[in-house]
Amino acid sequence: MFGLSKRGIVIAGTFAIGLVIGALTVIAIQNTVPQKEHPPNGVVQDEVEQGATKSDVRLTSVSPVDVGQFEEIFKHQSITEQHTTLNISLFGATEEKLKDWWIQSKQVERTSHREIAQQFIVRNLTALNPQRAVQYLDDVSPLQTDTLLTTIFTEWAVLNLYDAIEAAANLAGARRNIALEAILVTRDDLSEEERRAIAIQLERIETYQKLISEAKAIESISNPQEAWRILLDDNVDDFLQMGTLATIAETWREQIGFEVLSRIYRSRTEDYWIKWQIMESIVQVDPALALDYVQGLTEENEQSYLSNIIVREWARTDALAALAAVSTFEPSSLIPGLEEEIAEVWARTKPYELIENIEIVSEESRVSPLETAFSYIAREDPLRAIDMLSSVANSVGNTSTILNRIVDRWAMRQPEAAADWVLNNFDQEDAQLRTLLEAVLPSLARQDPIKAFELAIEQPAPNQRSGLESLVIRQLTRDGDVDLAISLLPRVRENARAYAYGDIAYAMVNDGQTIEALELGSDLEPRQQESYYQLVVQIWARTDPTDLYETLEDLPSSRVQSLAAAELMWQNQTDPIFTDDQLEQARSLLNSEDAARVERFEN
Repeated sequence: MFGLSKRGIVIAGTFAIGLVIGALTVIAIQNTVPQKEHPPNGVVQDEVEQGATKSDVRLTSVSPVDVGQFEEIFKHQSITEQHTTLNISLFGATEEKLKDWWIQSKQVERTSHREIAQQFIVRNLTALNPQRAVQYLDDVSPLQTDTLLTTIFTEWAVLNLYDAIEAAANLAGARRNIALEAILVTRDDLSEEERRAIAIQLERIETYQKLISEAKAIESISNPQEAWRILLDDNVDDFLQMGTLATIAETWREQIGFEVLSRIYRSRTEDYWIKWQIMESIVQVDPALALDYVQGLTEENEQSYLSNIIVREWARTDALAALAAVSTFEPSSLIPGLEEEIAEVWARTKPYELIENIEIVSEESRVSPLETAFSYIAREDPLRAIDMLSSVANSVGNTSTILNRIVDRWAMRQPEAAADWVLNNFDQEDAQLRTLLEAVLPSLARQDPIKAFELAIEQPAPNQRSGLESLVIRQLTRDGDVDLAISLLPRVRENARAYAYGDIAYAMVNDGQTIEALELGSDLEPRQQESYYQLVVQIWARTDPTDLYETLEDLPSSRVQSLAAAELMWQNQTDPIFTDDQLEQARSLLNSEDAARVERFEN
């Protein structure tokens, strides 16, 4: 849940900054290259004079292109020299020659060089034929599309605003958002009303609101508290403003130190995930100093919340230092929870290191992080993980739950190998055999359901425990193979039948096979049949109560009708959808026993 790193947040902010830089470049072009453009419908009342580059001017062609020319360009160590050389090389290129450059650019091995070259090519092509430039996006990876789309519409918005808006309207989803944002950032010479009209025309008013709100916040960044308030009080989803919020929070920290954590914690946003992400990025600066600040807080919930964020982030880089710091934390009641938090992060990021140092973790906090660490190792080498178990036996005593996690992880990737290892190393008398098979059988059922079923029914089914074959039936229904599950029902043992029938009924009712689900129970003994029919109508009433009501008269028996009517009336108490007349019709189908139960529930 909290995987977004500081780098991820900064990238979001950098993207917005990149747009602004692009806009400044285009404004410079506006001031040097004159052009006329047509106003879009309902956007610009008076014709706006802008720079124009005549796409029909015949430009000097360049020499034949080969990939070696790119290699020569990128031999320059200076980025500035590379860009200058690219500009010179592409200057005056015709549309056909730019196509040659584009074809050769795809052969450039180094990703960063290839993307730089393609951005310059697309910018030059946009000046000649922006529609063709948009088509070039199909040649690049989705990760590169956004950058090139921004480049195209930044240029296009200056060359011909009307055509740029029309082209953006033909884009869907995120692409339209990106195009609009490039247009609005570039054309900041237009009034707010004109830019808002463009956003409305493209049915993306929220994009306009985001840009305006962020611009106002950045203008107020010398007062971070005010800038923060602007973003929280606007009508824009805070998630879309993560980058700007992170920038403001960092400026705020520079002014008041780690007290900013408390300010953010107490702020009005209800999205705790956003708060968590931004505070994580802040504490990366100096987690030790951040923890010192939090230790001085008096409000317990705030102290607990913030200290957990800090130690989680600290554990990613130096778990040993984090453990040492929390060992003297006050109040001491928070220490066990903080230790567990550190150990869990340590187990996921450096499992071998956690295992080697498990003795420094409090004894009561060892088992869970060890389970996590060994399961991570088991993803790559389960047998090695099993061999390593002996190294922690003295630290935790019983390693059975750790072995369960190893086998469970192993079974996800190699169910047959995991099953064979379990059967070769545990006798049927060993209580752990059943636990391990419970971890293996669902994964084996996905790969070889018949083998999984045969293995399951070979195992004893002790009193008070269902046969393991019910796990196989459940997995088949979850995977949508209900027909195979039904075909295996006759072989399901008595103490597993209720579970097996229930899982099949759930799958059938959710698939709309309601009458078929009821018919399936006709072979059950009367005692089991009652429970089965009640389960079917419960599921039916929750998933499609209207359909169940309309089918009441067609149900196979008066007993099933009574059960169904009672279930509908109970459901209607929490989610009223039926009229009084419909409820009375359902009530008329209740037998005396169910009528008494419904009456007690209603009263």
